[in-house]
Amino acid sequence: MDDGRPAWLQEPCPPWCAREHEEDDHPKDRYHASEATYLPVIGATADTVLAAASADAFELIIHIRRRLDDPTDWVTVEPAQTRLPRLTLTRESAARLVRALAEQLDREG
Repeated sequence: MDDGRPAWLQEPCPPWCAREHEEDDHPKDRYHASEATYLPVIGATADTVLAAASADAFELIIHIRRRLDDPTDWVTVEPAQTRLPRLTLTRESAARLVRALAEQLDREG
């Protein structure tokens, strides 16, 4: 192609795509990906109100991916150290989660 894209990449990249697409990319590696956002957090593994007993500092990775020829953007949030457990949501579901978190945090109590 004359625009520098590999021949297999027929669609334009979304504005958030930071992935370098190469002509010899394996078919499983042909997807769009945003730059990762790294977010330092304090989290707990305990499923109780006394979560502080299992609290620890770690980093979350947040990124968006989309397979070629798929209209769905997927937002993934995962711990950097293990990559599991992972939460992968559609863009619309991630936006609803953001709104729900904001509502929870804005409640006076």
